Amino acid sequence: MFLKITKQFGKPICVGLYAWFAALAAKKKPLPLLILFLMHATEYATIGRKVAAENGLSVPEGLAQCLAFGFTWWLPIKKS
Repeated sequence: MFLKITKQFGKPICVGLYAWFAALAAKKKPLPLLILFLMHATEYATIGRKVAAENGLSVPEGLAQCLAFGFTWWLPIKKS
């Protein structure tokens, strides 16, 4: 169930969070955006890099996917 929801709605939710947090950052509240960015960067370093390599993605492609979409891009790939 969670995987199905992640495949369908994960990427739009991530984009929405970035937009919301960017709006907050524009109002001089950058902490949520910084935390989201750092979480995704850490996620790439711990899991995303390995999943990207296993699926033929280059380092820049895997990093961009992880920074933009977090676990919602690699979880469906890893589970299939």
